[in-house]
Amino acid sequence: MGAWSSGRALRSHRRGHRFDPYSAHKINMTNLEIVTLLQRITGITAFALLTLQIYLSSSHKFIKYHKLNGILAYTFVFLHPVLMIFFRYFLYQKIDPFYVFTDVCLLCNNVYEYYINFGRIAFYAVTTAIIAVKFRTVNDWLKIHWRKLHMLNYVAFYAVSIHAYKLGTDSSTKLFIYFFWLAQAVVLYRLLLVLRKKQG
Repeated sequence: MGAWSSGRALRSHRRGHRFDPYSAHKINMTNLEIVTLLQRITGITAFALLTLQIYLSSSHKFIKYHKLNGILAYTFVFLHPVLMIFFRYFLYQKIDPFYVFTDVCLLCNNVYEYYINFGRIAFYAVTTAIIAVKFRTVNDWLKIHWRKLHMLNYVAFYAVSIHAYKLGTDSSTKLFIYFFWLAQAVVLYRLLLVLRKKQG
């Protein structure tokens, strides 16, 4: 889910770090800056909507809003890495969706690549949870286990949290820090309630 990562990638390129295949005169900075801004917006919005989605799952009376927010949240979750494809296109002059969606590394070349992985994990987790919900009526196994797979939303949330906190352009701003820890408290409280209910 690459949250806010292109902003730091762009600054790294300007300082001569990491991104060096192309010289500065080959880069359309206007396009890069636009895509970077859109990535920041989609990243922050996806994080906020994912937090809200978990909160809305706390009560059946929120089910209508839960469904609507789920669609909206996944839209931003999907747009965020797609924008990363455009960012890398303007930077490297080639389209490489495989890097964004599938280029997972265990022994990564640098810290940046390591934390990009958490964005990918979040995307996989959210996508799997949504598929489980949408196809539970046509698949017998999903009909039984879809709720368990829906718990992947928590995996996605914590993966996004790590990804955003370490790579996010806005992660050092006071407003984001306040919201970040508020979101952690809300989701942790909700998770403890779910675990307590399962044990009971």
